[in-house]
Amino acid sequence: MSGMFDTKQDKTKRKQETALKEEKARKKSRIITVVVTVVFLLSVAVAVLINSNFLRRTLTVVTIDGVGFNTAEFEYYYNNEYMAIASEFQSQGWEFFLPDRSRPLSVQLYDEESGQTWADIITNGALNRMTELVAVYKAAQADGFVMPEEKLAELLDSAFQMDELYAMVYGYPSVDSYLQSMYGVGMNSKIYREILEFNATVEEYAFFIHSSFSYTDNQLDEHYAEFADSLDVFTYRAFVVNYEEPEEGVEEYGTALEEAINVARETAQAIALGIETEEDFISAAYEENMFNYPVPESTLREMQGTSLDDYSYLDFNFSTWLREAGRVEGDVTTIDLAQGTAVVYFISREDNSYRTVGMRQILIMRESISASDYTDGELDPDYIEAMELAAEDARVRAELADSLFTDAGRTEDALIELMEEHSDDTTVGGFYENISKLNYQGITFNAMRVVPELEEWLFADGRAVGDSLLIETEAYGYHLLYFTGFGNIFAREIADDRMREADSSAWLENLTYEEPILRNAFILVST
Repeated sequence: MSGMFDTKQDKTKRKQETALKEEKARKKSRIITVVVTVVFLLSVAVAVLINSNFLRRTLTVVTIDGVGFNTAEFEYYYNNEYMAIASEFQSQGWEFFLPDRSRPLSVQLYDEESGQTWADIITNGALNRMTELVAVYKAAQADGFVMPEEKLAELLDSAFQMDELYAMVYGYPSVDSYLQSMYGVGMNSKIYREILEFNATVEEYAFFIHSSFSYTDNQLDEHYAEFADSLDVFTYRAFVVNYEEPEEGVEEYGTALEEAINVARETAQAIALGIETEEDFISAAYEENMFNYPVPESTLREMQGTSLDDYSYLDFNFSTWLREAGRVEGDVTTIDLAQGTAVVYFISREDNSYRTVGMRQILIMRESISASDYTDGELDPDYIEAMELAAEDARVRAELADSLFTDAGRTEDALIELMEEHSDDTTVGGFYENISKLNYQGITFNAMRVVPELEEWLFADGRAVGDSLLIETEAYGYHLLYFTGFGNIFAREIADDRMREADSSAWLENLTYEEPILRNAFILVST
């Protein structure tokens, strides 16, 4: 009995143990399921948070000298840096070197040897730019500088008007969606406005510093004289006598090539000996190569010294000769180039010692007629007739404006009164100042050049305030001009701009620059 009883008891015990094990297994399974679910939900939550625009707009990812930048702000500078690099590459014709924007820049190598990616290069560039901005911003704060409210409002209004226009033109549903496409998904109008205010304050203060320097006339003259070789304008003519390269495989190719080069050199030297006037030079260029030098303008060069030193110009080879002391109009020489021998004729060296000038104008433009709209192009009789009618219409309107101007006393006020009804010029008041014989663009000073017909009249000897004249130009039509006066000596304006730039750069270099600190939240940045 006892044996039978014990067996039953064992079986019951085993059943209980099995049931207990199964219950533990079920509990364990439920725990694992809960843990996995929690981990999964946490992972989802983290992923959502990482891609959350809330975090992109709030968490600081970079700190520079106490100034924090969130993801959206950093990505603004990051994308700006990329666009600046892309613009430079495109201007140089290097578009094929740019990375594929459809893929992360962090997986595209910029330099195989160093292992740097495009993201590394752009990130460093953005951080450098931000570091400079912060340094200037801190200096502005220390100086108590405040951005003028009216100027800031004008800048912001202008920026948002342009963005609204771009959003509409490119089919974006809102300005924010356009800004996100340009600067990153975290961007919105509020952050964009804050960035613009920060940048505007920096730029305005830097401009304030740039404008604060002052120089005497003697200092300006000394600076210009020191760098005259780079700042003077050289006018000359040049054409090339090319050598005929022997065909590849010709026996004694090197000897044949040397002989061809010598022939071109001797031809150029013989031509140079026969040139006494500018007309002689123009004729010689045409006779040498009528396809390359079909008109007088084909050989004419007018270059500032800085351009002569640019290796991208063939004219670099002429710089030493053009700058030699004692060079006078009519001097001729020959200079060997890689493709042959150049014949060069010196016309003038302008030291920019003249004064800039100002004018107002009523512009009466000829109607634009396109030859492509006619069957036989410029030879089509209908095209010729249309051009003649357009020219006649412009002439009649110009003469009417000139007559009314005379009746009104040919004063500046009279010209302004006639502008609304008679002028095609969109410039406010038809007014132009700082007109020079060279296009010059600086930071606080810009000078512009006008078409030759106007330049000749404006800079004629004896020109005086109040002079006026109706002039026809090939490029535009008719210009009813009024001479408003003289500006500063152009050479001094150039020197002043260069000295300001140098002093501003020195000021910038002496600012305090703190290293950027990348925060843990930098993982939110899309590169």
